[in-house]
Amino acid sequence: MSSALAPGDAADAGASALTLLQRAAAVRDRPLDPCDACATSAGTAVLVQGALKVDVLIFVVFIINEHDKIMNMARRVVTVDQYQVALKRWLPNVHVRRTDAKAPFYALATWKAAGHMGTYALAEVPHLRHQDVRVVIDQLTQRQTKAIRHEKVLLLAPHVRAQQAATLERAGVDYLDLAGNAHLDRPGLFVHVEGRPPLKRETGAPTRPQKGWVKTVMAILIRPELADAPYRAIADQADVALGTVAGCFADLEKRRLLHQRKTGREVADRHALVALWVQAYVEVLRPRLAERRFQVRATDKPTLWARLDEVLTRREQPWALTGADAALHRTQFFRAEDTEIYAPVVAFDDRETRAALVAQPAAERGNLVLIEPPGPLAIPGRVAGALPTAPDLLAYAELRYRNTDQALEAAELLLPNIVGHGAH
Repeated sequence: MSSALAPGDAADAGASALTLLQRAAAVRDRPLDPCDACATSAGTAVLVQGALKVDVLIFVVFIINEHDKIMNMARRVVTVDQYQVALKRWLPNVHVRRTDAKAPFYALATWKAAGHMGTYALAEVPHLRHQDVRVVIDQLTQRQTKAIRHEKVLLLAPHVRAQQAATLERAGVDYLDLAGNAHLDRPGLFVHVEGRPPLKRETGAPTRPQKGWVKTVMAILIRPELADAPYRAIADQADVALGTVAGCFADLEKRRLLHQRKTGREVADRHALVALWVQAYVEVLRPRLAERRFQVRATDKPTLWARLDEVLTRREQPWALTGADAALHRTQFFRAEDTEIYAPVVAFDDRETRAALVAQPAAERGNLVLIEPPGPLAIPGRVAGALPTAPDLLAYAELRYRNTDQALEAAELLLPNIVGHGAH
């Protein structure tokens, strides 16, 4: 297929496409391949043995669309077979086949391009925009291990945020969304489109979770049996109003994350719910929690932990390690400079308590971070001979909130316990 451009226009289009090809190579972290090609708004270009030629040899697209100027697609809501259009748009000669209801992935998409044939296992993640993408990746990895054929996964979502896209690409997970963003990297096929905003939300569709939702879901994730408990019991454990519990459960049913069965209520997809909750905790609840820093004179972590335990227990103040120190206590992996604990902020207003801890208020760089407990279940009951430690779910969320490379690695070690069990 040849371009219909005039010679001068073709040269301009080719130069523009070559620039995009170089950016595509950077995304894939490798030099340009002689058969790489790229589409632009003016035409297509192919790099052939170092010479630029206006033509098409392979199906490759790389578009940066930060200002939504490319393609001029109308903002609309898609409801029926919503991903079929996107799949046909980016996958040449695609054929989608539904799988068995019990299969790990709901469909397989087979495509042909430039002499290559490939298959994707399709995984729809309808709430990705408000989910922790690392938990989603973990879930997809677990699904792959259960599949008979280990096809590469193609994640489908209404919208993939830029930060999520980068994480997916680093993990080797291809994706496309209804807004037009896509990243497909297979032999004979490379598509990369980014920067397109989400479609207009449907009326009545679930919105971003709010504070009461975060606290309610935290309770049923830490104590799964609460999913089928009376609303009053859930409200007490979550420290929310009865109406908040009812609204939260209605939202979970709308998202298909909570099932009402004859035997009672149960969480339908713990993995997906954890992913949604963690992102909401990081964005909605955690920034609102009161936090204070102190500088405590201590030679090492065990000394600090022992002093906290002795002083706060003697004064009957509830507390628990969280974040990096909770992870260190369980996995021995990540040793942060500071120690984060959940405890009532007013406990440290007492001068005698601070004196016993040898703690001084610090404006910024204190080695002890006191965080308001996000709910009653954040501080578990005491176990003789053990340091009080927050549930893994909360330790993981605090590490995600910290958001350093080491913290994220430590969080990965906690994740299997969180998605497979309750509190620990």
